[in-house]
Amino acid sequence: MTDADMGGRNVDEMLAKAYVVGDGARAGASRVLGDPGWTALYEQGWVVEPPYDLDILAGLYETNAVNKACVDAKAGSIAGLGYRLVRTDERGTEQGREAAIRLLEGRQTGTCFMDLIHGVCLDMESVGNGYIEVTRDSRGLIDGLYRVPATTVRVSPDRERLAQVVDGQRQWFHAYAYGMRVPTDGLTEILHFRKQSPASSHYGVPDIVAAIGAAAGDRAAKEYNLDFFEHNAVPRMAIIVEGGQLTDELMRQIQHFMESEIRGKGHKTLVLDVPGHDVKVRIEPLTVGNQDDAAFLAYRKANRDEIMMAHRVPPSKITVVENANLANSKDQDKTFREQVVRPEQRRIEQRINRMLAKDLGVPGWEFRFVEMDLDEEREQAEIARVYAEIGAWDVNEIRARQGLGPVKSEE
Repeated sequence: MTDADMGGRNVDEMLAKAYVVGDGARAGASRVLGDPGWTALYEQGWVVEPPYDLDILAGLYETNAVNKACVDAKAGSIAGLGYRLVRTDERGTEQGREAAIRLLEGRQTGTCFMDLIHGVCLDMESVGNGYIEVTRDSRGLIDGLYRVPATTVRVSPDRERLAQVVDGQRQWFHAYAYGMRVPTDGLTEILHFRKQSPASSHYGVPDIVAAIGAAAGDRAAKEYNLDFFEHNAVPRMAIIVEGGQLTDELMRQIQHFMESEIRGKGHKTLVLDVPGHDVKVRIEPLTVGNQDDAAFLAYRKANRDEIMMAHRVPPSKITVVENANLANSKDQDKTFREQVVRPEQRRIEQRINRMLAKDLGVPGWEFRFVEMDLDEEREQAEIARVYAEIGAWDVNEIRARQGLGPVKSEE
């Protein structure tokens, strides 16, 4: 085809030209954080690098609503209802009970044990690890417990020491060992709680790692929606010119309108004044790849369900009520309590009780979390009544199992 065949117009004048304006693209920016001081320790072999970036895992707790709700539900169910001290045998004295309460209630340090252990549970469920610093007096007896932020601690290869780095300052600790001892080097100890995982023998791994793809997909979906509404719910569009081309000035006006005038301001109209008789200009949405609302919501719901499944948290615990009824909610709550919450409670209780018996010298008393379940409370009360009637338990034995002191004799 020649220029004559096209009415004497130059080929370049006839080509349709496409310009991209207002596409919502953001300039790339580095998100690499400055080295807080771990690289040298990793390279020198002083500490072991965690299998997953702890700061990223902690960030998921702050930025993913479903993950946060699941972590809060588990931590609250494990350590949110308080504790009690239960007398287990005749060695349990009131003096021993007072000593245990003095430590746990932080009467010497001003720390509350339930606040401390709840924070440790949040750390374990969000980043896989929780740490408690243990201090001792000059006799080797434990006199203080303090939470250590999990993202600031790393473990040595032999697991006998731990390092904390904050603002470039480094502090070493001994791994906590049961049994009275006075460290000769002035270092305190750290009791390490972790979510067991085959991925590492030094660190725990939180449940969210199994659903990390769902968390990433949910974040991308939210950012897509935000970008869409930042442009006043106007989809990405193509400006198509046929039979001519836009001048630079007109192009600048369109770009200004699309990027400044229409964003966040509805009901505005763009009028194009294009010279030429056969010039056609049309604006068409780029519908290829745009989400279908139902499919988009289904995708986000699938991400939500995958995160809940990884955490093993029932929908009712994070206020998801669709397709819920009283019967299945009770069954789900019972499964959650028995298969998720109680095993974690028992692991923590065991370690605290070993501490009380071996380091504080308080035998005959056990630390136990309070568990709220009226049906089971009724069952336990019925069992106690039966044993009392047949003479197997007296009133003080029943009270001891409830963490209560003995009834004083009137004599």
